[in-house]
Amino acid sequence: MLQSTGIVNTREDSRFHISAHLCAGGTDSARAAWRSILKGLPDPTPPDISDTDPLGTDSSPSVDLNEAASAALADDAQNSVDQQTSAAAMDEMRSARRRRRIGDVAWGDLAYRVYTTALACLVFAVFASGWVGDSELSAASQTSAQKFGPVWAGLFAGLVLLLGVRSGTRAGPIALESADVYHLLLAPISRSRVLRRPAVGVVGYGVATGMAVGALVGSLCSQRLPGNTFEWMLSGALFGGAAAALSLGAALITASRRVPRPWIELLAWALLIASVVAVAGYSPFAPLTLLGQILFWPLSFSLLPLVLVALAMILAVVGLRIVGGLSIELAQRRTRLVGQLRFAVTQQDLRSVLLLRKQLASERPRNKSRFARLPIRFGGRFPVFTRDVQSFGRWPAVRVLRVTVLGLGAALCLYGAWSGTTPLVLLAGLCTYVAGLDVIEPLAQEVDHPMMLASYPEPAGVILQRHLVAPVFVMVLVGSEGLLLVWLLHPSVNIIAIGAITVITAATTAVAGASISVVSEAVLDAGDAAMMPPEVTGPRVVIRTLWPPLVAVIGVTPILVAQRAMRLGNDPIPPALTLAIPILVLAGIVFMWVKYREDLHRTMGEAMGAKT
Repeated sequence: MLQSTGIVNTREDSRFHISAHLCAGGTDSARAAWRSILKGLPDPTPPDISDTDPLGTDSSPSVDLNEAASAALADDAQNSVDQQTSAAAMDEMRSARRRRRIGDVAWGDLAYRVYTTALACLVFAVFASGWVGDSELSAASQTSAQKFGPVWAGLFAGLVLLLGVRSGTRAGPIALESADVYHLLLAPISRSRVLRRPAVGVVGYGVATGMAVGALVGSLCSQRLPGNTFEWMLSGALFGGAAAALSLGAALITASRRVPRPWIELLAWALLIASVVAVAGYSPFAPLTLLGQILFWPLSFSLLPLVLVALAMILAVVGLRIVGGLSIELAQRRTRLVGQLRFAVTQQDLRSVLLLRKQLASERPRNKSRFARLPIRFGGRFPVFTRDVQSFGRWPAVRVLRVTVLGLGAALCLYGAWSGTTPLVLLAGLCTYVAGLDVIEPLAQEVDHPMMLASYPEPAGVILQRHLVAPVFVMVLVGSEGLLLVWLLHPSVNIIAIGAITVITAATTAVAGASISVVSEAVLDAGDAAMMPPEVTGPRVVIRTLWPPLVAVIGVTPILVAQRAMRLGNDPIPPALTLAIPILVLAGIVFMWVKYREDLHRTMGEAMGAKT
């Protein structure tokens, strides 16, 4: 009996491991393992009393191998039927959950949201097109756009591809629901069947978004370049959709773990470096330049770029077919972080959004700072500045690269605004604002630890204000790199002078706007909100959200007045200097607000309490 009991436990353990393997999709190996167990183990059924001799020796019949094989095949057939039934049940439950979710939303409200969103997009497109203007570029500028435009578009496609591969290394771009991760991925159903529907939704939404953005870019290009507007929009939509499909397909293939990840990352970096070399003028061609030629088809048409479009579609299809290799552990981590990220966005908690984004990107600071050996006297006289510099020295390489790319992108956008495309000023200001959120990390860490901040011998406002000095220096350094790039593209004394003025104003306002977002409360106080009517609360939330990036955008406006003076034939430097003075004053006011904000709130609270 003890021997029989041991055999039963062995069979149950083996059946458990085989079932787990079936959940992972290994049907063939599980079938072979199950047959080996049936062949090598005796019947676990307790022997009957009549089949046992008086001396206690077991006389149970031996196992018939043919019957064991037949039983294994029957189990396989039953497993196949069970998988089909389970897949049907999964689809039915997903449909019921979708109907329940849609049933809670009134169709009138949903139609109103679609209407307002479409109207806002249309107004933005018309406003941007009107702001760009309808004056065509000169013949020399058109030739330059036809020559270098595809190269820059290919560089953008390389960046998008690299972002997709990096997302795939962290189980992106799919963000599953908790029930799908903790139940469906562990059920005896093919993972590809479970993941195919959300993967198709992500790819479809991404390609549609890319096509919409590309069509908008094509519409803006048609304002300055010759050609039909419809042709520009069509080529832009094709370029945007192909770039999105290429990125999402690479992300799905990376997440599936069917191809070694180092090979995919190496290929993505190689394509990006080739595009950078082509932009610098050291190489006449880059692979992704073919994809960039699609955006400029109205200027020069060629069928060869369709090869990359077909390749992007093939990558997306292959990624959808092999997505079943997704890691459950990484999917659980991504689901948890994405859920927290969505909640932080709904609560307008920008600090939590930044922290969760860094966790989602797996950004880990260095254990040792690159600037650990600073002079002792310098650290004693300027402790806050020294701490900030050491904090910058612990940045991971990914963050250094991100801030550098944002600075170079802002510089290129300002160069485009100097050339006549005025709306690029908004994009340049947003780039500086996002970079400012990264360099303002020491201040954010101080705000996250109020008890430690209160334990210092200096007032809290003084400490917070001192944390703004080092980020300004870092932003000036990043802006200088962008100024050097623009000067290499267009060597000119005016570029150096106006660029230096813009670098100083943009650096200070970027830090000022980021400090407003970090220091101010993320959520309105419940008592204040209860005392205010909705007509006041709504605009207050909008202003609180838009004011920080608007401050960063204001910092890059000297380039506009300089460009206007240049068009009128005047010296562009004096207008830029004149506008830089109030911009620096605005940044100074923000820095003083950071210092005395707590005192102002305390005084206002005491005044309101006394009045009550």
